[in-house]
Amino acid sequence: MEHVVVERQDRGVHRHDPNAYLAVLPDLRESLPAGARAFACDPGHYDFQAPRCVKDLKLAALPPALPAASAGFELRLLCCRGEQEHGLTLRYTGVSEVDVTTDDGGPLDLGDVNSLRLDEILPHPAGCTHELRFTTATIRVTCADLVADWDPDPAPGAD
Repeated sequence: MEHVVVERQDRGVHRHDPNAYLAVLPDLRESLPAGARAFACDPGHYDFQAPRCVKDLKLAALPPALPAASAGFELRLLCCRGEQEHGLTLRYTGVSEVDVTTDDGGPLDLGDVNSLRLDEILPHPAGCTHELRFTTATIRVTCADLVADWDPDPAPGAD
């Protein structure tokens, strides 16, 4: 990632710092497509205490095939709070590239230990790039735009 910092400090311990990205986001926002801009600029996006923070979400699955150029692509991320499952669906349009890279070169582990650390959305001539850094992997999507749909917030006290 260009601005967001995710550094592994020890096994299972990471340093997370979105502040450099948040500092440049006001200058980038007008260069981002509408959906990407709305998602990146959501006040809860990097607020680690907010219900709509991306940190610690788990990737539910990858589609069975990566998209052809200009196709759509979807990622589903989940957060379990007690008995309630709360999630985020990311729908990408005009996808020109999807790159999945694991730290060890093996297949992407969808297990509980591989959660989303943080993400970063940047302008791109095709629209934008969305880089999602997980504990042991990175997914980078180049697309025309994206739409982020959060499930309704879990009921207070439902944990």
